[in-house]
Amino acid sequence: IQPRALLTQRAPVREAFEKFASETGRKLTLEIEPGTFLVANAGSLVTTVQDTTTTGSGGYDFLKLDSGMTELLRPSLYGANQPVIVVSKDDDADDEKREYVVVGHCCESGDLVTCMPGEPAALEARTMRKAERGDALVVEGVGAYCSSMSAKHYNSFPEAAEVLLDETGALHVIRKRENPQDLWRNEVELPNAVP
Repeated sequence: IQPRALLTQRAPVREAFEKFASETGRKLTLEIEPGTFLVANAGSLVTTVQDTTTTGSGGYDFLKLDSGMTELLRPSLYGANQPVIVVSKDDDADDEKREYVVVGHCCESGDLVTCMPGEPAALEARTMRKAERGDALVVEGVGAYCSSMSAKHYNSFPEAAEVLLDETGALHVIRKRENPQDLWRNEVELPNAVP
């Protein structure tokens, strides 16, 4: 649905609500939270392939990222699917395709980027460009809730930086990447009397 199409949807919805109210005597109120609709495609998560491995013939080829549920929790929670794109570090790389299961860096069975739709624990191999260690992998459609609902600081991973691309093509850091010291900055030392 395009944004203008939302305007054409309100009349039939209003009519259905009014009909329901006249038939039942109950007036309903519709509340909409359009965050994903409005901004999901306004964000991408740019990660790096840290490692590739395989479980052998009849198994899976895996891409392990330097990111995961610490920045993108939606696949782990409810099997959300985001498009993933390999961007080769080598400009002369060929366009060979491979099937990969993409996983995060948290060493958790739920840190899965390419799960089956609606099945957060089920592996899904996706066809994409052949990847090598050091290549970028871009996860698209993460503009809504990616950062705010992540497993922030899980396994002591610092928060990632956030960068805004403006309409002129200029990049602006809008949140700095945390350093490890930021993780324990707010911890309070125990008194000497506590063993």
